[in-house]
Order: sequence, then structure tokens, then C-alpha cells
Amino acid sequence: MGMKKFIKSKEFLSQIPSWEKNYKKDDTLQIAYDKSDWRTAPAVFSDHDLTILGEAVMEDWETPYMRELASIATSRGGTILEVGFGMGISANFIQQADIDRHIIIEANQDVAAKARNFAARALHKTEVIEGMWEDVIGCIPHETINGILFDSYPLCEEELYQNHFAFFPYAYSKLTGGGYSHTTLMK
Repeated sequence: MGMKKFIKSKEFLSQIPSWEKNYKKDDTLQIAYDKSDWRTAPAVFSDHDLTILGEAVMEDWETPYMRELASIATSRGGTILEVGFGMGISANFIQQADIDRHIIIEANQDVAAKARNFAARALHKTEVIEGMWEDVIGCIPHETINGILFDSYPLCEEELYQNHFAFFPYAYSKLTGGGYSHTTLMK
């Protein structure tokens, strides 16, 4: 089943908050990164942000939002899947919760290395799976995850503002009964 072509219509753009449009600066920005380029591109970390291929992948102003997402994802404890490590902001909040296990999927090799360093000192057992989520999600058994925090970066125009949609069927199959994702999907 192929991905449906996405067109940013005026109706769609009217639903995007103005702060997000201002943050992205240009509604017509064309995003088209090759997955292999994204995986191997240098990740540039500062005290306040993470950039890859010149894109602001994560910034520290997101901290309150990441705290809330982590709170939702960890509300049932158990095994938590985090898709996209970024600066590790949400990972730190996940580790503060009463969980059994933390699995991180990270596509970029430099960010995955940071995630492995994080995992080595994490309070709870933490495993890092390096690769695009689409390529590695199959290694996680069905109905074994209690909560999911999905925060990957869109790599093409079709994924912009909707990169999580393709993940929903996988989330449903991986979650145990009563599990939650950052979008509070329940099974």
C-alpha cells in the first residue's frame, strides 16, 4: 500500500497554529531528504537545540511539551517505546517515571550514539534501536509496549505535519490492552 500524495491546501494550512507557521518560516518549504543522508548526516548539538542538515530537529523550548508527552506515555508504567531521541529531553522525563523498560528508536547515527550514552547511565533498563522506525519496528513484538512517545522528524513534504499518521497502525499492534501513545491511542 503506497502513501497517499499530500497537498498543503489553504484549508489545511489554516489549521496550523500561527506560531508554528512563523517557526517554520515558509509554508511552501519543500522537504525531501533521502533517508540514508538523514541517517548519516552530522547532528549538531548546542545547549539549546539539535540541528541535522540545517533543520531544527529539537529545541529546548519544547521541554514542557515533552514533559507532558512523557507523562502520558508513562502513565501505565511497564515498557515505554520512544520514537525519536532528539536532545533526550523526553527520555529524561520517561526515566523519572515508574517504568520497567525504555526502548528508543533513533534514525540518525550521531543522535543514536547520544542515546546509547544515555542508556548506559539510565535508571531503568534502556535499549537503543538504530534505524528508521519503518525499518526496525518489526523487531518489537506485538502487544508488548505499555506506552509510546512518537516524536520523529518529517523527512519529506508528504510527512510534514502528519509524519505520525503512518505510525498509528504499528502503535496499535505494539500496545498492550490499555496502553497509551502520545496521542493517547487506546487498545
